[in-house]
Amino acid sequence: MWRTLLAAGLCLLALATAANTRLIVNRQARENAVGVETDLFGPVQIQLRDRITGDVLAERILRGPVTETVAGLPDASMNRLQLLSVPGRPASARLLEYRRPFSENADTVISQGFHGQASHNDSLNGYAVDFALLLGTPVLAARNGIVMQVIDGFPDKGGSRASDLDNANLIRIVHDDDSMAVYGHLLEGSVTVTPGQWVAAGSVIAQSGNSGYSHGPHLHFVVQVNTGMELVSVPFIMRGIEGSVIIKPDR
Repeated sequence: MWRTLLAAGLCLLALATAANTRLIVNRQARENAVGVETDLFGPVQIQLRDRITGDVLAERILRGPVTETVAGLPDASMNRLQLLSVPGRPASARLLEYRRPFSENADTVISQGFHGQASHNDSLNGYAVDFALLLGTPVLAARNGIVMQVIDGFPDKGGSRASDLDNANLIRIVHDDDSMAVYGHLLEGSVTVTPGQWVAAGSVIAQSGNSGYSHGPHLHFVVQVNTGMELVSVPFIMRGIEGSVIIKPDR
């Protein structure tokens, strides 16, 4: 059953990935070098900056999971290095189609759509859609891709505190055009895929839950691209199995 309800719920994903990419400093090394380690399965754009001057000292794309050495850094910057990282390779946004990420028989409403005023009002979540679902509804991959990131282990108790923003279980899947789909607020312990695994559209990847910053069981679905050291959400078209358009941009 498909019904539509606008802005009838509050949900937000911080979608922070900084914890997955980190500096490794060897104080005994003779050359001005550091290691950069990422746990993400896929491309990650990184920058090393001098946190005092703001100068960009190095920039590259890592293909994770990997630890890579960055050498030849200035003497004056070695004690004030700042690492910035963004998942994905820089890519141009294209309006692409995705399939409905749950069964046609699932009872659901759209509780918040693109640019919903409740919480879809920042660059990471502006083009997100919240689907209110019964707890434990199977979540399906909306497009072929590789599992880039899995976060699990947070309880399904919901919450509205700032500390709840980083407590959502989620799956990030990267596609062949470098766009990434994020499936958020998943049921604790329900994830059926592992980082690095290729999944086909329609495959069960988890179940809907109520983890993180959430006011009820639902699925937060968003497509993101790295526009060059900046992760942003982008519009998309979603179709049901029978081909009808469920979601599309207003313009």
